Amino acid sequence: MPNYTVSSWKKTDKKTLDPKLTQQVFTTGSVMLVRYVYEPGLHFPEHSHPQEQVTIVEKGTLEFDIEGEKVVLTEGDLCAIAPNVPHATVVGNERAVAVSIFTPVREDVIIQTGR
Repeated sequence: MPNYTVSSWKKTDKKTLDPKLTQQVFTTGSVMLVRYVYEPGLHFPEHSHPQEQVTIVEKGTLEFDIEGEKVVLTEGDLCAIAPNVPHATVVGNERAVAVSIFTPVREDVIIQTGR
């Protein structure tokens, strides 16, 4: 068995979480990548989780509200959010695509690898 995994977002199942939000999940034993497609006008409510989160914006603009502070990310921007920190996400007038990396793996997210 190899010590690596090769996959593609093209082969990874999409899950619709909301009419304005879809996700694709790739996971290993200790790291999870979730690719989100956010449609205009989405407001993802404030939440927190015990995992560290790093979000990388591929396309569009995301606005995070992190502990009451507005953080705007555009294409190529990255943001790391420490475990258990309350945050919310708002999407403006255009579609946004981002990849969030979680460690350790979030058990509350549907895990479907793209293998």
